[in-house]
Amino acid sequence: MRALLLALALAGDARSHLGALEARRNAEELAAKTLADQERSVLDTLGDAERALAEAQADLRRVEADRAQAELALQGAQQAEAAAQARHAAALERLRPRLAARYRMGRAGELQVLVSSPSLAELVRRRYLFDRVLARDAALVSQARSALVDRERARAAVEAEAKRVTALAAEAQERRSQAQARREERQTLLGALRTARAFHERAAAEVAAQSRKLAEFVATLPPGGAARSAAFAGRRGRLPMPADGPVTVGFGRVVNPKFNTVTFQNGVDIAASAGAPVHAVAPGRVVHSGWFKGYGNLVIVDHGDGYHTLVAHLGSMRTAMGEEVDAGSILGTVGDSGSLKGPYLYFEIREKGRPVDPRPWLGR
Repeated sequence: MRALLLALALAGDARSHLGALEARRNAEELAAKTLADQERSVLDTLGDAERALAEAQADLRRVEADRAQAELALQGAQQAEAAAQARHAAALERLRPRLAARYRMGRAGELQVLVSSPSLAELVRRRYLFDRVLARDAALVSQARSALVDRERARAAVEAEAKRVTALAAEAQERRSQAQARREERQTLLGALRTARAFHERAAAEVAAQSRKLAEFVATLPPGGAARSAAFAGRRGRLPMPADGPVTVGFGRVVNPKFNTVTFQNGVDIAASAGAPVHAVAPGRVVHSGWFKGYGNLVIVDHGDGYHTLVAHLGSMRTAMGEEVDAGSILGTVGDSGSLKGPYLYFEIREKGRPVDPRPWLGR
């Protein structure tokens, strides 16, 4: 018997492993096919993969929330069924001795009690009491029937909610598998970008083009007030880090060690943990909070008189356009949206649209 159980367990593990390998192979084929289209933008492909992943994750969260609500409803239905059963049992318990007494007395017994009345007044009184007893017994019977109906209704609700929970559990598993497949597609795509020189060079060229578009976008932003700018300019060398972590890639010329390609970076990369909070480094007003191709989720804060700070590749954004923020306000969380490197924080400082090295501005 133990050998049979072990064989079944090993077979289940083998099937699970084969299923994972098949999903991985399908993801690689899909990513390779997508990347093979030379007319397709690498950043657009990455953006599509990220949107598909975000949609799958949102679907999973929705189904999980529905499942949690269904489980709460199931618990409520089970409690209602138990309460109805208790009411039904209590009504029967109260009714049982009265029905037994009436059965023993019988119809003849009631008549005997009535005709043995010594006077008409006593006969009327006994008849009144009998009517009260009958009314009480009828009420108990009605309560028992009502409790029985409630119990059956609650039992039907339990069965319906149990089916709903089972269906939602299956749907959640399907959504989880879809999210995992989307995540593998994205990882395969990033792997190709990191290992294939042609794709890496295409991505680098597109990032450079998007950097120019970002500069044009920042230049179109309306200038802020001078009061904040004076405060910001006076913070040079004392700005806090926008997120905890060391600067891993600096401002300026960057040489890729694998392909020996040269790019120019307008900000710094900060090796912050995924999900970590990203803070405003100084007071200001949010002038952009949304997706920007090549930068993922991007938040731009105007500190006045042409000074802007930018934080990019956020996992989530916690501010809206036009919102006033203080130093230390949470702008979002560290993520890997639009990132070719995985989770990290990209940080820029611009003075009248021109990028400046953030390191002299940051405190120790």
